[in-house]
Amino acid sequence: MATETGTDVRSTADLDEQLGAEQSTRERVLLWVDERLKWLMTLPAVFLLFALTFYPLLRAIRMSTQQYLPGGETTYVGIENYVNLLNNGAFLESLVVTGKFIGLAVGLEFVLGFGIALVLNKKIKMRGLWQTLILVPMILSPTVIGLIWRLMYTPDGLLDFMAAPFIGRNVGWISDPDVALYAVVATDVWQWTPLVVLVIFAGLQSVPDDIQEAAVMDGAPRWRRFVDIVFPYLKSLIVLVLIIRVVDALRVFAKVYILTRGGPSNATNVISMEMYRTAFRFSNFGQASAMAISLLVVVLILAMSFVKIADIEF
Repeated sequence: MATETGTDVRSTADLDEQLGAEQSTRERVLLWVDERLKWLMTLPAVFLLFALTFYPLLRAIRMSTQQYLPGGETTYVGIENYVNLLNNGAFLESLVVTGKFIGLAVGLEFVLGFGIALVLNKKIKMRGLWQTLILVPMILSPTVIGLIWRLMYTPDGLLDFMAAPFIGRNVGWISDPDVALYAVVATDVWQWTPLVVLVIFAGLQSVPDDIQEAAVMDGAPRWRRFVDIVFPYLKSLIVLVLIIRVVDALRVFAKVYILTRGGPSNATNVISMEMYRTAFRFSNFGQASAMAISLLVVVLILAMSFVKIADIEF
């Protein structure tokens, strides 16, 4: 009887020890999963980021060092495609056109957007309605906007009808080399000025009222209040919106393609259009990839320059 009781006790102890080991193992597994769950949850996003960003970038870098031959064959040429860009007149001309486009479009968008934001920051009637209407162009796709403005730019279209009393003739908005670039700029300004309005208006709304009221009571003039109080709240937002707009303007394509196809006489042949022509019209994918990588480097330099000049930290 004593032997049986001792055996039962040992069996119970062994069972408890086994259950305790299983419980400890389960806890270790759960702890391991809990510690690494945050990394496991990011794997799908990392995979998508690699598939949509890093892989195309690596592929473009590789293509930029190759020359595509008839029949689909390729040969490695190193940096020859990049060197050839320095002697590519069409590419250099597209850089000049792109620079003009960015200077005009982004400059006008910033000035107009800043002014509209200052007006909306005041207590005007139906401010909510105006805010909604102003944001409508930004919601539309570039393709739709290009089609709308192409109809407006047609001979005897709406804009010619409005300009007729003052000019007395068709302007040739997208057919005149001297006017076409400004027509594309006007389209871009109409679409993206609301973005500047939205960002600057949000910054103006974040300025504490008590600080401005204290400055008014101290007799500080309006321009001084803006420089010392309002501008510090807006500086980082101004740099951010300029970076966004410059980068986006550098890669503008849909509106230019729909409105002018880069013409007339290459007057609107921005760098994205030149890349498109080089790749799909002349089948020179290596040269087009070199253009794309060069454009990426320019974008990075401009972005870092903006941040450095403004002396801000994000």
